[in-house]
Amino acid sequence: MVKKLVVMSGLVLSGLAGGLLLHAQEPSTVVLKSGERISCELIDMNASGFAVRVNGLDRNIGVGDVSAVEFAVGPIPADAQNRINAGQPVVVMKNGQVLEGRLSDVGGTRPLRLTIDTPSGQRDLSSNDVAQIHLTRGASAAQAEVTKTQAPQAPAAGARTIQVPANQLWTDTGITVLRGESLQFQSSGDIMISPTQSSGLGGSPVPAGGPLPVGSAGPGALIARVGNGAPFLLSNNPSPVPMPAAGRLMLGVNDNDHTDNSGAFTVSISRLGGGSRR
Repeated sequence: MVKKLVVMSGLVLSGLAGGLLLHAQEPSTVVLKSGERISCELIDMNASGFAVRVNGLDRNIGVGDVSAVEFAVGPIPADAQNRINAGQPVVVMKNGQVLEGRLSDVGGTRPLRLTIDTPSGQRDLSSNDVAQIHLTRGASAAQAEVTKTQAPQAPAAGARTIQVPANQLWTDTGITVLRGESLQFQSSGDIMISPTQSSGLGGSPVPAGGPLPVGSAGPGALIARVGNGAPFLLSNNPSPVPMPAAGRLMLGVNDNDHTDNSGAFTVSISRLGGGSRR
């Protein structure tokens, strides 16, 4: 009887251990836009953010606060870094391949199922095959050393900073511009263009379900127009932008349905002069 009890106890303990192993989540590093690196177990991703476990304690991190998720720390390929700098979300595979796409869901156990929204549709990847997921430009792995030695660039004196809500098409900047006048934009932020789909300044790679104000840009991108003129893409372009007409400057989000959007972009606008009323 004792022997049988010992055997049965061993089987129960083995089953419990197997169950715990089955539900173990994926070790990862979540990199915040501030540059902070959080070593954790990634559990899930939902509308409220990333569910993680840090030192045995559950924690939720907002999607808008995250720059990258790393399953394997390493250098970022030059092609990936260029895309990140241009505001594009990318996935770096462990084999070195770089995929354009935005993380939209995390599921399963270990390895995790990572659902990526790509220009050709959704694609499921295994966390075993993924090295890094870069959601937006920020203090990611390759930029961490630069962040330590360079202070963030402050808006120029006299710049006007406004919030551009994602749930409305146009936001009045309060600035009247001249045709040909050059303005410089310093923009940041990450928004939700649906309960499960986020977008950076450059827009989401997932095709829209209908016509967009700027058809050549992805849904959710930062856009502008002067008066009632044709909308144009701003994205995160740091170069001076000449105004196409004279009138009131409006900023907005490139989307055809703003009712389920949330979040906002932050934009600082500096006037560099030039231009005419004609």
